[in-house]
Amino acid sequence: MTGPARPAVPGWLAPVAVGLLVAATVLAFGVSQRLKREPLVVDRVEYRATGSGNDAGPATAFSPNGDCRHDRMVIRFRTTKSDVADVEIVTVDGMPVRSLAGDRFFKRYREHKLVWDGRTELGRIPPTGRYGVRVTMEELDRSFRMPGWIRLHKFASQGSACR
Repeated sequence: MTGPARPAVPGWLAPVAVGLLVAATVLAFGVSQRLKREPLVVDRVEYRATGSGNDAGPATAFSPNGDCRHDRMVIRFRTTKSDVADVEIVTVDGMPVRSLAGDRFFKRYREHKLVWDGRTELGRIPPTGRYGVRVTMEELDRSFRMPGWIRLHKFASQGSACR
């Protein structure tokens, strides 16, 4: 009894396939190295909670509860390319919470400062958690989240430091 006949595979097919894989790997490596050398579009990102409380150093956590202690978050960054952009606060899942800048022109090599008061578009304080900053640049056709997280804590105020 003989088994089913196997189709003949040309002997040159395996070396050609390996050669194509090697060429694709070298090309992918070259592209990734080129992308690494491109300057960042946004750099020098800093988050700082502000208020009349202790502002000794950068704090990435704040509580917008009206006690004037770390009630707002100041977001500073520098752009390396000029473009019109939208900047918004987003949840960990990428859902928009608040727009900080819409169709705003950001000039290259300038420091920019935006302030989030800890509220949503509807004026409510969102749940305690981590939030990010998403930038959508129109001409570059890019959207990305800035590095780092902002931590929002929702709790009742204990006195007031307002002056």
